This record gives sequence, structure tokens and C-alpha cells, in this order.
Amino acid sequence: MTEPRRPYYGWWMIAGLSLTEPVSWGVLIYAFSVFVVPMHAELGWAPAELNGGYTAGVAVSGLVAIPVGRWLQRHGARGLMTAGSVLTVLALLGWSQTRSLPVFYGCFLVAGLAMATTLYEPAFALTAAWFHRLRARAVLILTIAGGLGSTIFVPLTGALVSAQGWRNALLTLAGIVAVVTIPVHALVLRRWPADLGLHPDGASHADTAAPVSHPAGQRRCILRSSSFRWITLSMVTHETGKWAVSVTLVVYLTSRGYPLGLATALAGSVGGLQVIGRVLSTWLQPRIPQHRTAIILFTAQGIALPIPLLTSGHGSLATVTIGVLLVFFGLGFGLTDLMRGTLVADYYGSAAYASINGVLSTFVVAARTAGPLLAGLVATLAHATAPVLATAALLSLIGAYALHRAHHTRTGEDIPGLEEHRRQIMR
Repeated sequence: MTEPRRPYYGWWMIAGLSLTEPVSWGVLIYAFSVFVVPMHAELGWAPAELNGGYTAGVAVSGLVAIPVGRWLQRHGARGLMTAGSVLTVLALLGWSQTRSLPVFYGCFLVAGLAMATTLYEPAFALTAAWFHRLRARAVLILTIAGGLGSTIFVPLTGALVSAQGWRNALLTLAGIVAVVTIPVHALVLRRWPADLGLHPDGASHADTAAPVSHPAGQRRCILRSSSFRWITLSMVTHETGKWAVSVTLVVYLTSRGYPLGLATALAGSVGGLQVIGRVLSTWLQPRIPQHRTAIILFTAQGIALPIPLLTSGHGSLATVTIGVLLVFFGLGFGLTDLMRGTLVADYYGSAAYASINGVLSTFVVAARTAGPLLAGLVATLAHATAPVLATAALLSLIGAYALHRAHHTRTGEDIPGLEEHRRQIMR
């Protein structure tokens, strides 16, 4: 009698990361915007100074991306992500006690190390090691879970700040990180399928194709190609705009008269909407190519973001315009992460996915750094956060055009060894 086949262990790790990614993203990234208002009220620091701390943290995460990638290649994600969770707890504890800008910035330097070692970069490296044919499904699950970080933690953080004050709210978040992420990363994650006598996707040895080598010359050809440059420009401009809006959205809504609790709930809806956008993009892929769905949503963002500037206050019409902004901003918010996990492999194959995506990630992290900095500068110069929306709208439109150019140029490129990929994306 044949024993029933056990579930592939890779899916257990995806399940574990689906618990930890929303916590890490929610605490390290999305919750920050909620603390700007109470910290400004208590400490008197300008938005540019507060956003500067966040920006410093994201910059650190970009600077250490290459050594983190080398560690992942040699040792796997288990120890690294566990250490990252510990660093997250330490950063939150220090942040809760800060009373000076140097200490605040120091806490975010630690938080930057935590970002590099707990967010999508190490998680995508794990999916690349454990999944080949089923990678798109694994990436979709992870990005959906990560997107829920906004839906859960923006309103949760707002409620904690209202009930406990911002310092105690940070202590509560530190406790959540310690209880949820440290045990999962330490006990569930594994290095390679071969360590457990398994093969990628849970396939038998006969079903597992031998990896195809990517000569260094071919990698250089890809990185120098026009399509890769257009993809990079698209993701950089869109990421810059979306994070500029993300860190100022709660401040913008409260400046229009919305209570903090309602403002955080509205901002938190972006997380749920980005999940819908990712699922919609994947579901439509057999009918509408993923790049085309992204172009449509990026363009819609560029149109929707400035619409609230036509109204003022928080009346019925103003709330409708805010709703239009949130719907289209949310639907397109998470597409760059999804495309990093899927579109790069579709265009250039999976053999050199890690190295190519690593280069792209460096630019994406830089954009994630530039977004809050740009928002702080624009808001400080204009003495208002509304112009940030107009700036982000322009960046979204540039991102849409660049992605269109990326697909157009890729279909005409002749990169050695990738002719089949070019033919597939031309269909």
C-alpha cells in the first residue's frame, strides 16, 4: 500500500512567511506614517526630520543588500531572518525611548538592517531556492500576505497610539514581533531542498530539470539591455512615488480634517486593495499580459492621485475624491513587487534570476529611500503635503510609459540563449 504523499515542505515555509511578512512589513514600513503626527506634537520635529530617519533606515537596507545576498547564497535565510527579527525588536524598543534626533536616527539604522534581513529580498531568495515551476504561485502568496501588513498594522497602530500613546504602542509592536516572527524564522525555515532530501517544487528527481548555467557574458548582456533599463526606470519611478504618498497619506488626511482613527483606517485600506490588485493581475494574466495590467493601473494612478486636490476639507464630495485616490493607488501599489518576482524571470529566464533581480532590487531599495525623502522635501518647501500627490502622479505616468517601452524593446532584443523567452512574450 502506497503511503500518502506528504505536503512539500516548501509550502510550510511559505505558510510561515505568510505570517511573518505582514508583521515585518507592517511594523518596519507601514506603521511609520502613523507615528509622524504624535511624534511631531510631542517632540516638535519637522516632517523632513522624521522622514529623514525612516529614509536613513531604508538607505542602510540598500547598502547591505549585496552582502545580505551573498550570505543568503551561502547560508540560507534561517539564521539571517531570525537575526533580523531580533534587530526589529531592538529597534522598536530603542525608538520607544527616543528623545533626541541622533538616537532616533540610530534606531532606524538598526531598523534598516532589520529591513534588509526580514522583508521580501530574503523571502524571494527562499522561494527561488525552493520553487521553480511553482515560483509564481509562491511569490503571489507571499506578496498577498505582505500586502496585508498595511491593512492590519496601520489601523492597529492608530488604535494603539490612541489608547496607549505612541511610546507604549511601539512596545506593544515589539512584543508582537517577538512572539510571531522569531519562532517561525528560527524553527520553520530551512536552507535548501536538498538538505531535507527534496527537490524544488516537491518534484521527483526525474521531474526536476537540471539548472541551466548563465554565462557571465549573458548576464552582462541582460543588464546592459534597453529592456532592463526601461524596467528599472519603471520600477524606480513608481516605487518613489508610491512611498512618497505612503508616508504622507495619514498626515494629508488629518490636515483635511479627518480624525486620526479614520485617517489610519482609510490609509490601511491600501493594503487590502493591493492584495486585490495582485490577485487581479495574476487572474487576468491568461487574457491580459501582466505588464499591460500594470501599465493600465499605473496610468490610472497618475490620473487619480491629483483628483482630491480639486476639493478641500472632508465633506461628501471630498471623501468621494479621496475614495477614488485610495482605490486606484491601492490596486497598483503592490504590482512592482509582484513583477520583481515574476516578470524578470519571464523576460530573462530563471537561471540568473537571483543575480539580475539583485541588481534590480538595489535600485528599488534606493527608490524606497528616495520616496520619503522626496515627500519630506516637497512638503517642507510647499508647507503642505498636497503637492506630494501631484508629484507622485507624474512619477506613476512615467512608470507606465517606461514599462510599455520595456516590453516593446524586449520583443525586439536578441539576447543569446533567451530566444524562447522572447518568443513567449511576443505571443
